[in-house]
Amino acid sequence: MNFYAGIALLLLACIGNSAWWAIFVNRTHSLRYHADSLRYVRKVHDAGILLFPPVAFWFLGWADSGLLRGGSVTEFSAVRQGTLLLALSGLVPFTWSVVRWQVRRAPVELHKATSVHFDVPGKEAGTSTGDLAQGNRVPLLARFPKNEVHRLEVTRKWLCLTERPARHGHESRKIKVAHFSDTHFTGYPGRHYFEFATDRLCELQPDIFVFTGDLLDNEALLPWASEMFSRLVTVAPGYSILGNHDWHLNHSRIRRGLIETGWVDIGGQHRTVSIGDATVLLAGTEAPWIGTNPGVPESASEDLRILLSHSPDQRDYAQRQQFDLMLCGHNHGGQVVLPVIGPVYAPSKYGVKYAGGTYRYRQMLMHVSRGLSGQEALRLNCCPEVTLLEVEF
Repeated sequence: MNFYAGIALLLLACIGNSAWWAIFVNRTHSLRYHADSLRYVRKVHDAGILLFPPVAFWFLGWADSGLLRGGSVTEFSAVRQGTLLLALSGLVPFTWSVVRWQVRRAPVELHKATSVHFDVPGKEAGTSTGDLAQGNRVPLLARFPKNEVHRLEVTRKWLCLTERPARHGHESRKIKVAHFSDTHFTGYPGRHYFEFATDRLCELQPDIFVFTGDLLDNEALLPWASEMFSRLVTVAPGYSILGNHDWHLNHSRIRRGLIETGWVDIGGQHRTVSIGDATVLLAGTEAPWIGTNPGVPESASEDLRILLSHSPDQRDYAQRQQFDLMLCGHNHGGQVVLPVIGPVYAPSKYGVKYAGGTYRYRQMLMHVSRGLSGQEALRLNCCPEVTLLEVEF
């Protein structure tokens, strides 16, 4: 084989190998594993990606009859052929993911969307502060060029469900739902960032607030969360669930803390509530980490059915239970979105398919929030967000 053709083939094998490891990490992080186990998974992932290129270039390239020494794949042993084929096969899901990202389209029910971006002013913008839980130190990742960890996008989306059969033949109605997720209080960005986000959420003047989990990464910062959620509930009722990062901590204490602020916990539950002049069935699921998917009644007197789910992985359950709208978080928009390629990592059994945004699955709409923060202080081409959904039905 020509030397340069061999180089190209080995580089493609490295890309395919990395794709398989990304799939492995995405799938395992969607399961009910504790943080210690997941740290081990990430170390194995890192080793698998970093060690493959030198091993492949030696084992497949420079060794006897290697591709870089004029050898041919047909001359390889079964082990070498199998290694190369397995790595190259990773190009199939990788290519499919890139194509899906490039041809993605908003569902027809999303009639309009507008966004305003903010560079959050104040003492946390690129500097450390005295109230950072981790001390007077800016995390290394926060210094990454073009990091958007200190930015905020406030989005308004108009969702129109009036083309679907009305449950009771009523005139069309509208509710305003402010959806945010994944605050991940770690101590960075500092308190001022969340005060700024709270101000923006209050300005939206919704009919209800909904929060879809991963409140804390540092349990000592529960007072920060309590301050934020106490302010919001003075503007509109709030409904919340918890997420896998809360499960890693004392989630019972975290749940009590939220309830004490006046928010309504609906994790593993359902209830019928009045929002404006509409009757809405609200349900929440924290599966697979806390409890199970709630049993909900068949569609009856309600005008709309909304499910709060920390992860979009409960999609099929939501569709079977005839929910009209599923609100999720967990995937952070991928957190790092590469040019052309799109997001690579999302802790979901669907990979990056539902990284962040608005999607349609059969009769149901899904909104996956990119979240407000993350365990790691890194956001590239993936701005933190809060969203006002104006739902007409």
